[in-house]
Order: sequence, then C-alpha cells, then structure tokens
Amino acid sequence: MEKPRRIWWPRPRKLCVLERPGGGGRSHRPARREAELDWLEAHGVRLIVSTMRTRHNLPEYERRGLEFEHVPVASAAEGTDALEQLLALLRREHRRRGAVAIHGNRHTDFVAAVGAAHLHELKGTDPVESLRAARDTGLVVTPEGASLVGVDYSAVQPRSRIAASTSSGRSVTT
Repeated sequence: MEKPRRIWWPRPRKLCVLERPGGGGRSHRPARREAELDWLEAHGVRLIVSTMRTRHNLPEYERRGLEFEHVPVASAAEGTDALEQLLALLRREHRRRGAVAIHGNRHTDFVAAVGAAHLHELKGTDPVESLRAARDTGLVVTPEGASLVGVDYSAVQPRSRIAASTSSGRSVTT
C-alpha cells in the first residue's frame, strides 16, 4: 500500500479529495494506482468520484468492486453546476458508512473547492482556511478554484500570508 501523494481529508474517515490514484497525466503509473487504491480501501473509502473529463481509472474501480461516479468537469472555472451536484451527492452519501474519495487528474483545484464547500456547508468552516489546508497537503489551489467557493485567491497564497505578517505589508522576499 502507498499513501496517495496529494490527498486532503476535509472530513477524516468520511471525505478525502486527491489527485487521480496513480498520478495524473503522463506521470500516471498503474503499479502506483494499485498501491494507492489499496491504501484508500484500507482507510475506509467505499465510493470514488472522478471529476476527470476522461474515463481513465473507472474500469479499474469496477474491476475492484468499488462504487464509483463519474462527474466530468472541464475546469474549476466551469465547475459551478458540478459543484452543486457533488455537494448533493455528499449530503446523500455521508449518511452511509465509509468514506468518499473525489479526485481530479493533475489539476486538483476543483476537488479542493469541493472539499472547502462541503466543510462550509456542513460545519460553517471558513473556505479560506479549508483551501489553505488543501494547499498545505499538496493540492493545487488556483484563482478559479478559490473563486468557485467565493474566496479571493490572494487570501490563500502563501506569499500573501508572509506579506501580511510584516509591518510594511510587503513581502520579505522581494
């Protein structure tokens, strides 16, 4: 088993968002995918939701007997309808035992936004803090992903926090 490299658990044992198991794009490795899927199953994931435009990995989920959904999203900028669809799915699925994993390909800004929106809806968690947590685990957060949950991207950028903590408000690295 191998822990996925870019994974965030907004709700431990209930929801994780991550890069495609096995890696995204040209860096995808079937052996890594197998090891990461073993890890996800061992950590209680029973349903995987792919937001990739392609059907990659879906036959593997079926072969393994995992439940899966395919909700293709072209980009975070075009993800408003898919976000609403996934929030409804999460409300329904979290009544059941086990965890849900939602993955993108290499681009994880949309899935980070889904996790942040879900936490905000469920617990009132500030989406800025959620996106920072997602970013700190290795997920990519873009201006489009931040905008999807009503966040100004500058509040999520690491340099912004450093600059804000200086007395002049300017970055100490420039």
